[in-house]
Amino acid sequence: MKKIVVNSRGVDSGHFCELVGVGDDIISGLYHLGRTLGRGHFAVVKLARHVNTRQLVAVKMIDKTKLDVMAASHLLQEVRCMRLVQHPNVVRLYEVIDTPTTLYLVMELAEGETR
Repeated sequence: MKKIVVNSRGVDSGHFCELVGVGDDIISGLYHLGRTLGRGHFAVVKLARHVNTRQLVAVKMIDKTKLDVMAASHLLQEVRCMRLVQHPNVVRLYEVIDTPTTLYLVMELAEGETR
């Protein structure tokens, strides 16, 4: 069965982990970034590996400078919902890293093709 990413709409302040030291190929000393898995208007999804556990994850890197107020509100609600949902057929959100210009969503890696 395929896994899906939950999306929703609304307004919420969200809960974020604010970290510094984000580089081009490593995020806060925690994740080494690899190849690009996908690309959209506001975000890029990259394969990444946790430095300590060596676990492969997907990191959605959202450019906050491209978001208007409404899009930012929708994004915060989406993150809030993703944190609450835990189901075997839904991609799990492991961690959120917030910087002044980029929001990093560290998610379960769902391998296989998308439709």
